[in-house]
Amino acid sequence: MKAVISFIFLFCFIAVKAQTKDEKELTEKTYLLSHTVFGTKDSATLEKLLAKTVSYGHSHGNLQTREEMIKGVTHNQSVYTDTVVSNIKIFIEDKTAIVRYLFKAKENKKDGSVSDLNFSMLLVWIKENATWKLMARQAVSLI
Repeated sequence: MKAVISFIFLFCFIAVKAQTKDEKELTEKTYLLSHTVFGTKDSATLEKLLAKTVSYGHSHGNLQTREEMIKGVTHNQSVYTDTVVSNIKIFIEDKTAIVRYLFKAKENKKDGSVSDLNFSMLLVWIKENATWKLMARQAVSLI
């Protein structure tokens, strides 16, 4: 049993080590974006993560500008629990990166209702002054 656990830790360490500097930064920023949108709702963090011309797409088709997105997130009164980001895949080409991942959570609305969220996410990041900024996001509901 100890050998199996050791192998799992070694495999995880190698998988994390195999990431390039950009892949590591994009993974961290993807988690930070999710944690901010569905957790802290901190506008200062969003300001740092978003490109000036971000296009922010919701699963129901609504598109928001940078200002609309920040206002929407910071004024959202829902509380999200059981949030899970998984299956992150990163594709980088020069100063553009695509990140795809799965997101699950429970949305606890102000009216007391609870909804299950199950999304496939697509993020487009661009490198501005050596920093990755979110240029586009699209959520798609999974059945």
